[in-house]
Amino acid sequence: MKEVKVAILGLGNRGKNYGGHLAAQQGVKIVAICDKYQAKIDKVKGSWGVPDDMCFTDEDKFFGLGKVADTMVIATQDKDHYGHAMKALALGYNLMIEKPLSPNIEECLEMEEYARKQGCKILVCHVLRYAHYYKKIKEIIDSGILGKIILINHDEDVAYWHFCHSYVRGNWRREEETSPLLLAKCCHDMDLMYWYAGSKCKSVSSYGSLNFFKEENAPEGATATCFDCPHKDTCNFEATYQYVGRKKKPFGWEKKKYKWKPYAFCISNEKEDILNALKNDERGKLWSRCVFKCDNNVVDCQTVNMEMENGVKVMLNVNAFNEKDHRHTEIHGTNGFLIADDSGSVLTLQLFGKKPKKIIVNLIPVIKGHFGGDQGVIKATIDLVRGEIDPNGQYTWIKDTIESHRIVAAAEKSRLNGGIKVDMSEIPDIKK
Repeated sequence: MKEVKVAILGLGNRGKNYGGHLAAQQGVKIVAICDKYQAKIDKVKGSWGVPDDMCFTDEDKFFGLGKVADTMVIATQDKDHYGHAMKALALGYNLMIEKPLSPNIEECLEMEEYARKQGCKILVCHVLRYAHYYKKIKEIIDSGILGKIILINHDEDVAYWHFCHSYVRGNWRREEETSPLLLAKCCHDMDLMYWYAGSKCKSVSSYGSLNFFKEENAPEGATATCFDCPHKDTCNFEATYQYVGRKKKPFGWEKKKYKWKPYAFCISNEKEDILNALKNDERGKLWSRCVFKCDNNVVDCQTVNMEMENGVKVMLNVNAFNEKDHRHTEIHGTNGFLIADDSGSVLTLQLFGKKPKKIIVNLIPVIKGHFGGDQGVIKATIDLVRGEIDPNGQYTWIKDTIESHRIVAAAEKSRLNGGIKVDMSEIPDIKK
């Protein structure tokens, strides 16, 4: 069995996750890692078996190694993907790139073209296509049991605590620094819509805005940071409550329903370390700001209407006002409809004139990791290196993911121009 050597650039939550899966695979060796934060390197280098002289905080020194692995995982910030990918492709690397490819559609196209020129392959981490739950939905559509597909209605419901962590206080709060919400959060969803419809998009219109998480909605007397705020014992968005719970005398600490790991600003999960980072660490202080007094500008609600080339109509909605993260999809055909909500593992198939049928999806290997999709994209990456690509298999090559990025580009053009209809011919595409 060919040993697979991997280099990893970017050790945020996704890079660390992919690295963990890779390190656990038989015959896979992580040979070099790079991240601008030394603490994140120290967190993983021992368990992954990476020697100190192959750990870097300087990306120039990392790329200066030349090609030292069979493939490179790029899991850096959205706007950095293009530059990092072009450097890696110049060295002859096959790549696994975290989504989105880039908020700039021209950069996406340049990556695709340069990869072809270099004879390299790029897998994009649209992990949901590899998940058993979503593959089952696609299988039902392709079986023809629903008849001709007429409408797909899809909701991406982002939990309020997730939205605050990532898109109000966190790394994706400003679209000019990273990418718009529709790309950062719904890149998976756009890819699924394109996949389910089985057709490229013809035209798009979109509305979206930042409605709630802005200063005019701050409660009276709210302070710039949570620790001094008079509302800290009741606010659902208060930083201490978000990450460790809320102190309730004399009963100790009230546990949160959700445990949102603070890896973005603190590699420890210990309560005292988290509180110290929120209060004293310059980076950690970003996450202790009042959610109504941050510098965020990404939308907190957006709707997108699409007409596909094959006539299928698609409605996609994303919003930040939910208790839990989940995706809800309804697919309507001429013979019936399918309801899918990924908060569970059951699909509901309703054929006209018949009783509804519950379809339980076998979530293998586990529900964690995007319903097993993370493990699926890791297997695809290893298969690529070993030359074991299944010609009939499902892989998320860069040429396939370009379409979802083009749809987002059209939707953002529409949103920024009052919801006008945008024809997809206005958006650059892959050169034939």
